[in-house]
Amino acid sequence: MLSPLYSNDTMGQNNNYQMANYQQLQREERCLDILGTLQGISIQQRFEFILVMTGFQSPNVFRVFPINDQWQQLSQKELFKCKELSSNFARASFSPHYRPFEMLVYDCRFKDQDILFQSSSDQIVFKFVRKYRCTFWCLNRPRLDIFYREKGYNQNLGYIINPFVFCKFSCHIFDSQDQLKYIIDAPGCQCDELTFNIKTSNGEVVSFMKKQFRQSGSELIDNFRVVFPQNASKIEKALLLAATIMFEYMYFERRHGPQAID
Repeated sequence: MLSPLYSNDTMGQNNNYQMANYQQLQREERCLDILGTLQGISIQQRFEFILVMTGFQSPNVFRVFPINDQWQQLSQKELFKCKELSSNFARASFSPHYRPFEMLVYDCRFKDQDILFQSSSDQIVFKFVRKYRCTFWCLNRPRLDIFYREKGYNQNLGYIINPFVFCKFSCHIFDSQDQLKYIIDAPGCQCDELTFNIKTSNGEVVSFMKKQFRQSGSELIDNFRVVFPQNASKIEKALLLAATIMFEYMYFERRHGPQAID
C-alpha cells in the first residue's frame, strides 16, 4: 500500500496529489470514532466581552479539547466547537435552568470560517435540543436530547434528565432505548474546584468530572474536565459530553436581562 506522501513518477503522481489524498482520508474519519478513542475531554467556555461590558448575554460557545486520564490537555487545537442557538427573548427572559435552545457541535479539525456556525454546515457532528418544559418540583424535569448528525446521519443517541434532588448536583444519562447508563452527582457544598462522581445505573463510581473556575479579566471562565469511564462506548462518550454542557446550564450559567421567568 502506498504511503500518503509517496510519489511514483512513472504513474504521473506527485507529492501534492498524494498529500491531498491523505488529507481527504483524514476528513473522512468520523469525529464520533475519534471521540471513542479519547480518554477524556476538557470543555471551556468562551470569554464574552459583550456580557462583561453590557450585561447582555450572547449565545454561549464552548470549545472541546482532548485530555488524558491524568486530566492533562493534549492539544491546543479544539476538536469540537459548540454553539448555542437561542433567541434574544429566551436569553433575556428565561432562567438558564429552563431556557430553550438548540446547540450545534462542529468539527474543528479542518475549520472553514466561511461555513462554521451555519446551521446547514456539513461540519456539524451533533445537535443538542432542549425544549421549554413547565417544571414543577419532580414533574416534567428539564431534558436535553442528543442527535448524531455527522456525514448525513440523523440518529437519536439518547437524552439527559435533570432529576429532582435536594442539596446536590445531579443528572441522569439515558440511551435511545430509555436505559439509564450513567448518573453524575456531587454534594452541593464544594468550593473552588468541584468534583462529580460518574456512576453506573447501580451506583458504582466509574470515573469523575471536575469543574474549575479561572479568572480572565473581570469574568470567571468555566472549565469542565471529564475522564471517561474505561468501558464507555463512543455513543456513551457523546452523551457524557452533552451531560457536561447540561450541567453548565442547570447549575452554573448566570441569568441576565430585565426579567427572568422561573
